[in-house]
Amino acid sequence: MKVYGYPAGAPLNEHGLVELVEVSFATDAQTLRRVASFLMKQADEMDTMGSKFGHAHAQDEDRPWPEEWPDIIVVEV
Repeated sequence: MKVYGYPAGAPLNEHGLVELVEVSFATDAQTLRRVASFLMKQADEMDTMGSKFGHAHAQDEDRPWPEEWPDIIVVEV
């Protein structure tokens, strides 16, 4: 899986984090279902935990997460 995006502007912090206007997943159906499952689980966790949710990393929640895949991080806002 590869993930691509177009930046919406300049980096937001010293680590180079940028807001994106578009995200593209270059992957197969099985991997996309795996990503979707992670995202659905995190949505359920947000509903349960509310503002205590914080954030979650796919590489920590879905093992084994292949090293060559980018980590997907869900953050509560």
